[in-house]
Amino acid sequence: MKLLKKLLESSQKETLMKMAYGVTDVGKSRTMNEDYFWVNPDKNLFIVADGMGGHNAGDVASKNATQIVDAYLTTELLSEIRENIRKIRETMIKSLLHAHTEILEMAEKNPDYEGMGCTIVVALIFNNSLHLGHVGDARAYLCNETGITTLTIDHSFVMELVQKGKLSIEEARISPLKNKLNQAIGASKPINPDYKHYTLKEGDKILLCSDGLWDMLTDQEMYTVLRENHSPKKIGETLIKMANDAGGHDNITALVIQHKEQTESPTSQEPDEPDAFEKSGEYSFVFKEPSPGETTDE
Repeated sequence: MKLLKKLLESSQKETLMKMAYGVTDVGKSRTMNEDYFWVNPDKNLFIVADGMGGHNAGDVASKNATQIVDAYLTTELLSEIRENIRKIRETMIKSLLHAHTEILEMAEKNPDYEGMGCTIVVALIFNNSLHLGHVGDARAYLCNETGITTLTIDHSFVMELVQKGKLSIEEARISPLKNKLNQAIGASKPINPDYKHYTLKEGDKILLCSDGLWDMLTDQEMYTVLRENHSPKKIGETLIKMANDAGGHDNITALVIQHKEQTESPTSQEPDEPDAFEKSGEYSFVFKEPSPGETTDE
């Protein structure tokens, strides 16, 4: 029985490695890449973080915040909470709050890191349930036969105006204030991470990305690529090329996950009482070397 379980887990991991692909690029305007992505197939955990441009050590913030979240969400902890929506929500939010605190402490101890921060989006998949946590304007999208849906709401000044009906999405895209964030990991004030969960179906594609992608491409342009019957690798690389062709004004990161429907029972809706890796290939970075109140510049 143990051997069968081990073989099953190995098969599922191999499948996931073929169904997820992350790629990041410095873009055409920046001299260094402050984006960072992370894939942990043992946990079905996917993360994209975007270091805050114009601040010290944005690359340090994005890398460390990502690794802190991954370390917080241990395999043992995830095994304990996987059947409990409330505990999943609380745990994902706590992981982001923990990353925020750790990044602040790093900045306090090292003057070179003063003011560093990042946006982040975290995706955790249990069977057919997608759990999302995010801070800032790193985004998650869902693509299927019905279209493309933005699953996250940016923590930004312009999105706040959109939510209040004072600005349209089209106006927000071209607003000179679009890079003003209401919160980010490492900001010198409390943060309030968002959490959402969704039921996935066979063939659904999830896209996690930094604003260097979604700011360069329209939803329709991204959907056109995502709906094609290509591998996540091909989709990710195509999106990066398109964003660069459109101007490449920022670092660009795309992490594509193609969901394969599971036959296991879904996560329970009823609450109970109260070194991840970087490899070559599917999980490698692809660098192109250099050729509410207060707001924060991203």
